Amino acid sequence: MGSKKFTSLLEKKDDHAHEVLFRLYYGKLLHIAKGYLDNYEDAEGIVQNVFVKIWEKSENLSAVKNINNYLHTITKNACLDFLKHQKVKNNFSVYYQQRISIQSQFIKDEAASLIIESELQETIDNAIAALPEKCKKVFIKSRFEGLKNAEIAEKLQISKRTVDNHISTALQHMRLYLKEYLTLIIIFFKI
Repeated sequence: MGSKKFTSLLEKKDDHAHEVLFRLYYGKLLHIAKGYLDNYEDAEGIVQNVFVKIWEKSENLSAVKNINNYLHTITKNACLDFLKHQKVKNNFSVYYQQRISIQSQFIKDEAASLIIESELQETIDNAIAALPEKCKKVFIKSRFEGLKNAEIAEKLQISKRTVDNHISTALQHMRLYLKEYLTLIIIFFKI
């Protein structure tokens, strides 16, 4: 049977011609696909899809001059498309996993930060509460209300030198009381 007559039978979706095509080329195409793909089952799937395409688009086969080259090219292109799709899928999977990991780490870090912040705030409140009353007033006006030493002296009707002494005493007290959090305190209180 000539090549043109065989192609003509394939175009007409002749079952016998397609079966012959399958028997002649399945092993060769599977060998080609296995050369591109690591997984035997993926290679089998590619080759099966090639034969399905040939069946579905058999009316276009009259333009094919060499069925062997045509099947080889279709199989190679199908394998390359599969590999591209796998790469995109793998990249998305890696990206998704990294994103989940980052979000999870952020949530853990955020929770830890909130706990530390809460503990720190409680420790600061306790440290301030432990200051002598006048020293506490001066310290709060300086560090929380943002007043300058001269303004504090005027408001509390004490000398600027007394304000300086109270702030110095309060800072020493805070350093000792909060030595575990010293780095954070230095930033927070601008010590």
